[in-house]
Amino acid sequence: MPSPRPRRPQTGVKSSLGRRGPQQRGTRSPRAGAKGVLYKPSAHAQVVSAPEAGVDLGHYLAEALPGNWSVRAVRRLLASGAVTVNGQLETFGSRRLRKGEVVDYRLPEEAQQIDRFEAKRIRFDDHDLVVYDKPAGLAVTPTDGGKQWHLQKLLSDSIGNVYPVHRLDADTSGLVLFARSAKLAELASIWFREHAVAKTYLAIVRGYPREEGERRTYLVLKDAQAGFERWGTGRGPDAREALTRWKVMERLGGYGSLVEVEPATGRHHQIRIHFSEMGHPLYGDRVYGDRRDPVLCTRHMLHASRMRFPHPTGGKAINVRSAMPGEMEELASALRKLRD
Repeated sequence: MPSPRPRRPQTGVKSSLGRRGPQQRGTRSPRAGAKGVLYKPSAHAQVVSAPEAGVDLGHYLAEALPGNWSVRAVRRLLASGAVTVNGQLETFGSRRLRKGEVVDYRLPEEAQQIDRFEAKRIRFDDHDLVVYDKPAGLAVTPTDGGKQWHLQKLLSDSIGNVYPVHRLDADTSGLVLFARSAKLAELASIWFREHAVAKTYLAIVRGYPREEGERRTYLVLKDAQAGFERWGTGRGPDAREALTRWKVMERLGGYGSLVEVEPATGRHHQIRIHFSEMGHPLYGDRVYGDRRDPVLCTRHMLHASRMRFPHPTGGKAINVRSAMPGEMEELASALRKLRD
């Protein structure tokens, strides 16, 4: 079935609209049939006027943003995923603007101190194992995301040496398990390999997936560069089985869903890949999404919310929980108000 013509936003501001990917088996759109993605400009949206046409986006923003912004600061803002042009995320300051284009931005709130240890984020500590509720933007180890700071160092400097048992992407928030010794870290790693650890995530995805279901594919590495990897479904001797189960917790307005996800395997990026391949990419996903979210958000909306793992001495299994973070609550609230 051909895709319908995209809708124009209700505000009267010109925009370019993205379309959802092709309908996947086992999913459904918010209304009958496939539906274009609505882009609704924010109060900050600006239409490029004739004298400004032809200027590059970096210099345009340096002049247009409130306060004193250097081009270098603007480039950092662009890299954070806080600017769209015609409803599509744009990260290149060199992009030349044309007359009538819509530039929309989201200025960062007061900087979150992600490079600071917060005792209140410790969700479990029994002197053998530690679970920390990681904020988005903080790498787990120095090899994750090429960040200057990382969670392992923050914890080691504050509570003594710890050893990571598993990883989360830097932009994924939520529960991370550490061990107090290398021996315990190896033991806990075996739990993960033998599927003795149960993990649950919360994600906000585009559109309306089926109420519940699972997706099983084999993932292969599609592209690898310095500090960047992209995986996808494929075949070959290095293909790794990935199984993701989900259930919808809430339909968010006309353009999103809050889903609870239980990955039965722990493949790299598997939740983001599977929902993208089903036509329901995670909001804010710049790698596996199409960069045309109806509501602008500056990181992919994925949170490790629950973890259940064995006690190292054979006692009762340990259950740890983490509430959905503020930026995901804000997005959910905005989507509830976004209708046709």
